[in-house]
Amino acid sequence: MGTRHTRALALMAQQHEVVHVIYLSIPKERDSRLVVREKKITFKSVSSEETVKFGERLGRLLAPGHVIALLGELGAGKTTMVKGIVQGLGVTDRRTVKSPTFALVHRYEGRIPVYHFDAYRLENAQEMLDIGSDEMIYGKGVSIIEWADRVPGCLPEEYLMITLTSISKNERCIEVQSCGKCYDDVIKTLVMVNTECF
Repeated sequence: MGTRHTRALALMAQQHEVVHVIYLSIPKERDSRLVVREKKITFKSVSSEETVKFGERLGRLLAPGHVIALLGELGAGKTTMVKGIVQGLGVTDRRTVKSPTFALVHRYEGRIPVYHFDAYRLENAQEMLDIGSDEMIYGKGVSIIEWADRVPGCLPEEYLMITLTSISKNERCIEVQSCGKCYDDVIKTLVMVNTECF
C-alpha cells in the first residue's frame, strides 16, 4: 500500500455500540475522518469544495418526498452543502443556489424538483406554512430546510438531519442522522460511497 493512498479501518466497541472509524489520507495534506454510529455518521470536511462533493454524493441518493433538515450557525456551510445536494439531484449550475433568506423558498429543476427553504427569519412554523411549505414538503420533490430547528412543526415524521459545525476557517464537521427508517438506507449507502471516494 502507498503511504499517500492508505486506508485503515478501526473497529471499536463503545458502550456496546460498534463504531467504525475510517482514517483517510488522500492526498497527504488532507486528514478526513468518517465516523459511523448506527443511524448517524460524522464526516470531517477540510474545504468548502469537499463539503460540496459530500453534498453531491448525498444528492444522488435522494428520492421524491425526501426532506433534509439543515442545522448550523451562520457561516457553518449550510448553503455550501445545499449547492452539492442540488448538483447531485441534477441541477447543472450550482451558482444559481443562493440562500433564500428573504424569498423564504427557492425552487430548482433537477431530475426531480428541489425546494430550498430558509427559516432563519421566521418566528414560528405557521409563517412557513403560510407560504405553502406543506404542499412542497409532502410533494414529489426533495425539500431542504436551512435553520429547520426554528420550524420543527413543519418537519414530517421522518427526515434526514444534517448538522454542520465550524471547526476552523476551512474545516467543518458534518453530522448526518437518520430520523426515520426510510433514511437508514441513505446513511448506509452514504457511508459506502464516501469510503470509496477517498
